Amino acid sequence: MNILRIDSSPMKEASISRELNDVLQKKLESQGHLITGTRDLYYDELVSLGDKERYSAFFTPSENLTDVQRTEIEGSNELAIEFAAADAYIIGVPMYNFTVTAALKTYIDLISRAGISFNYTPEGPVGLLKNKKVYAIISTGGTPVGSEVDFVSPYLKTLFGFLGITDVTFIAADLTSQSREASIEKATKAIDAL
Repeated sequence: MNILRIDSSPMKEASISRELNDVLQKKLESQGHLITGTRDLYYDELVSLGDKERYSAFFTPSENLTDVQRTEIEGSNELAIEFAAADAYIIGVPMYNFTVTAALKTYIDLISRAGISFNYTPEGPVGLLKNKKVYAIISTGGTPVGSEVDFVSPYLKTLFGFLGITDVTFIAADLTSQSREASIEKATKAIDAL
């Protein structure tokens, strides 16, 4: 299984989601899976908001793209094609203000591309990324994962389902403000059980 690792925390050494992504990566590698790519979203020059030319290019048929639009959309094409090529994903998802970080939301917008990760049909959109697996480690300070104010896990489940990915495992490292050690231990046990 070829795995794409995605880190979405702006923090480096102090990041719980990055620490647990390391643990999960080692677990999956010990099972013979390969990490074939990594994206560190806050530090990746391709993950940017872009401008109106990029967004107009998303809705312009390829044969009608201007040279500027072609240039503006290259980074999104690279990210979307890389994402579509993976068999599975490890995603570290710190919760900020009850939802995903700005970098992760930007990345999602860049990889959710008609013709690459989904298609529009007369019956509605259809996800193209079938038979793939997502492991999402959600770290939170004070919000329980699965609670009524957790907007991360329902959003990601909906988003991945839209892209055709229905096999999603959430690993909670929640309530770290109460006990960082206990949260990490709980998540590590969940990873060990995979």
